Amino acid sequence: MSFWNKLFRAKTKTENFCEKSKFLPEKKDAVEITFAKKFTKKGGKFIYSENSSSTDQFFNDILKENNWQRNDVLCIDENLADRFQLDSKKNQFELKDFPVFLIDSEFLIGDQGTILICNHQLKDFKLEQLPPYFIVFSSLKQFASDVSDGMSKLKEKHSAKVPNNITTLNVKNIVDENNFLTSGSSAKNLYLLLQET
Repeated sequence: MSFWNKLFRAKTKTENFCEKSKFLPEKKDAVEITFAKKFTKKGGKFIYSENSSSTDQFFNDILKENNWQRNDVLCIDENLADRFQLDSKKNQFELKDFPVFLIDSEFLIGDQGTILICNHQLKDFKLEQLPPYFIVFSSLKQFASDVSDGMSKLKEKHSAKVPNNITTLNVKNIVDENNFLTSGSSAKNLYLLLQET
């Protein structure tokens, strides 16, 4: 069943009956649905696309919504830069010149609504050094139920050399920003482009 159908599928009479029974365990949402709910509740902008052409359109819409040009987008991943027709910034550049950072992800953490990334996305930069806006490109194959599952999958994916600079990318939330316990947080304004195929 596609992600889109899982998100918006209609419930049958049997499912409604079973969900209401106090003797049956509560039915949990699929990891994709849990992630989408938590990510958007925190303020992340979740954009699902069925194919690459709709992803390209959504990417252009994000740029237009924020009055960004393609040269405003910092992308240090050559493959990703080629994918979105951007100049890859491999050499010297000033971080302050870019309002937005385009990356891919390692895994999308379902129970937290966060994004697991590492040095493959960040290189040697710390989150607080990078632009305030992130556009994250991901696929349906990159879901993990929780951080532990994500870390296991990360070690398996990069078995030859375990990455460093591993962190979770959190959505910047105005409410949390005003809480002194979260001051100094490296949360970002996040757009997630999730492509099915």
